[in-house]
Amino acid sequence: MARIKEWSDEEVERLEKLYTSSMPFDEVVVHFPKRTSNAIRLKASRLGLRRPTIPTNLIQTKKVKFQSVGNDGSKGYLIKCNECGGWIQVESLEESMTITICCPECDSIYQLLADS
Repeated sequence: MARIKEWSDEEVERLEKLYTSSMPFDEVVVHFPKRTSNAIRLKASRLGLRRPTIPTNLIQTKKVKFQSVGNDGSKGYLIKCNECGGWIQVESLEESMTITICCPECDSIYQLLADS
């Protein structure tokens, strides 16, 4: 039987921060290279930690950063619309900012949450 390695205070602190954030679980696992996903879930459960509930009408998607090479020098993000596949350009977000955007192709509405 494998020897169970104790969790350090630093690992527990990191788990408390990351596990309860909106970060996808597979990205949380990356921050614990010596732990399995099952070990992470088990420790979080024993600590009473819960993953945030994402309402079913919210869609999580990756943002693609861009910077214009033209004269305007604009910066921001491109978000791919989940309805039509079109791209939505969004200016850079403030850290605590939340904005509502609309796809110019199909009029789908999204609420864009800044990373926490």
